[in-house]
Amino acid sequence: MIDSTATALVAAADGSEKFLGVDWAAFGIVFVVAFGAAVAIVVFFALGLRLLAVGSDDDTGADGSIVSTARGSRPLGATVGAFACLAVCVAAVLYGLYLIIPQFH
Repeated sequence: MIDSTATALVAAADGSEKFLGVDWAAFGIVFVVAFGAAVAIVVFFALGLRLLAVGSDDDTGADGSIVSTARGSRPLGATVGAFACLAVCVAAVLYGLYLIIPQFH
C-alpha cells in the first residue's frame, strides 16, 4: 500500500519537495497582502463616502420616511478629505489594472 502523504509530495523543478507542488509560504504572503489591500481600499472608500455626507441633515423620520431634502453645507476639509480618499481608491484600481494587463508594461 502506498503512503498517501508520499504521493502528495511532488518534486518541484528546483528539486525541493513541496506539498502538492505549491510553495505555501509564497501563497500565504500573497493572500495576506491581497487581503490587506482589499481591506484598505474598502476603508478608504467608506471613509470617502462618509466625509461626503458630513454636513447633511438627518432627513429621515422615525418611521424611515424622508422628511426633508434640504442639505447643509459641507466643510472644505471634509470635501478635500473625501476626494483624497476616493482618489486613493481610484489609484489602487488603476494600479491593479496596470499589473494585470501586460500591454501596459
